[in-house]
Amino acid sequence: MVQDINRQRIYIANSGLNRIEVFDMRAQRLLDPIKVGQLPRSLALAPDGLTLYVANSGGETISIIDLDALAVTGTVRFPALPFNTNVALVTPRLITSTQRGPLVMMSNGTLWRIVGQDALPQRFNTAVLPPNNQGVQVLTSPWTMASSPNGETAIVLAGNGFAYLYDALLDDFVQSRQVVTAPITGYYGPIAVGPRGQYFLVNGLLLNQALTPVGNAGTVPGTPPRPGLPTTNVNRPVAAVATIGATQFARFAQPVVTNAAAIVTDNGAIEIVDVNTGNVLRTATPLERPLSRPTGNQRANIDGRTMVVDASGTNAYALTTSGLSIVSLAPAQQVQRPAVNPGGVVSIASYTPALAPGGLFSIFGRNFGDTASYTSTPLPTVLGGACVTLNNSPIPLLLNSEGQINAQIPTTLAAGTYQMVIRNLNRLSASTTTSVRVAKYAPAVFVDTIRNMPAILHPDGTPVSRDRPAQRDRRLTLYATGLGVTTGGRVTTGNPAPAEPLAETDDVKVYFGDPTIRGTEMIVEWSGLVPGYIGLYQINLMVPGARWKGVDLPVTVRIGGVSSPTTGPAVPYVTVE
Repeated sequence: MVQDINRQRIYIANSGLNRIEVFDMRAQRLLDPIKVGQLPRSLALAPDGLTLYVANSGGETISIIDLDALAVTGTVRFPALPFNTNVALVTPRLITSTQRGPLVMMSNGTLWRIVGQDALPQRFNTAVLPPNNQGVQVLTSPWTMASSPNGETAIVLAGNGFAYLYDALLDDFVQSRQVVTAPITGYYGPIAVGPRGQYFLVNGLLLNQALTPVGNAGTVPGTPPRPGLPTTNVNRPVAAVATIGATQFARFAQPVVTNAAAIVTDNGAIEIVDVNTGNVLRTATPLERPLSRPTGNQRANIDGRTMVVDASGTNAYALTTSGLSIVSLAPAQQVQRPAVNPGGVVSIASYTPALAPGGLFSIFGRNFGDTASYTSTPLPTVLGGACVTLNNSPIPLLLNSEGQINAQIPTTLAAGTYQMVIRNLNRLSASTTTSVRVAKYAPAVFVDTIRNMPAILHPDGTPVSRDRPAQRDRRLTLYATGLGVTTGGRVTTGNPAPAEPLAETDDVKVYFGDPTIRGTEMIVEWSGLVPGYIGLYQINLMVPGARWKGVDLPVTVRIGGVSSPTTGPAVPYVTVE
């Protein structure tokens, strides 16, 4: 991503959709995207602020965008190269702007320049960039690169820990230094340049104009501590960095994760740091973690420019697990933050903490946002200013209010314990994490708690009640949730169930009365999702002739050896004649 300070915009390369996303920081919304070439990967804003260059890594193209028109006005021409089927196509991977024109890192590790509308291979100072045995200056992959806001200088970080400094005045590389030593572990690649190259942020280190470490931007795994350097938060790897003028910078510091199975409830912190002293001036809690999460001694090669801070220092904008996160650098008051009640995550039918994939559930608490309900499908992931993430992914919402959210458990979520966070996007605040357990099955019968009647209906649609009890050899329909993943028709999270073919559950048993007593089991003719509805299961029943009779018999639904609750705030009872 790059920031356009004059227009108060952020431009983000979206490789998956072959376009550039445009975010308006004033209006806090996305504008119409700009279609570019195949697999756009890197962006460069020209020093004059009029042109954006886009390196399309899926082909030999660089798009030129007029930022006033927000449209592609041309492409950079590449010279004709001999085609060799044994050699991969050389394409632009990274691009950054200088006062001598954009500097381009190609996929083979060579550096090119853009002159006018032509891309040309460039040979630089061999004392800084030694050529290989074939006489070609090639840098070790993977690479990240950045330049100062006005293009006076640029820096390239190679995959072997070496940093290379480019001076636009001389139009050449003037310095190189190994700033990270092997073995390289953790995040690798965050990079930024201060105004006029007064300082450099390279993979967690604060470097001066000679590329000498003078402070820590965070932890640099594999790099030994240097005497005299500030050691604030040195045990937290840095996933992103951004400059804030000549005297401050921002870092996205992360907790250390020991292994892939570890449950991490800490999303890290965005810290504002004084360049001269290394002191942390402000700390803000982000809504989500970064795009990747290295564990143990793993190495995570990441894009160098995934965070910016607006000119006023009010908000940070970072690429995180579900998209673009906006983090207020003036944290919300605790009373305004969303909060989940103890035991407040429950099945929408039974009000007990039993949840299953595809099922519906409710969250009770406070400060969730504005009252709103879904109006179309697929279900939205933001509703009334609220967003709920489970396992760091947003989930579909049916209803939001100040104190209650109704949502669906993703159909693809496996059984396990996951971390849930409620975000109030209107207040740029988030709740603390809540552990949510998801089981393979969590059957629960819907109950009208006002009339104390379960969702069990006669063929004419009227509910089974004391006045109209269930009778022998008669069919009934029961509605429930939490019956787990289905087979047959394809079901996708947040979308209505299909009508053809139907989505069917595993084998289900239904009891009217104590399941241990003979004569309480009903005949189940069919069980599956109701076509056109989301997360709503239907069980078609037949009352057998040899049945247990009585008033207010407990109703039990059993699937996969798991039974629906027979105690709690919403227990279903039925009368059988």
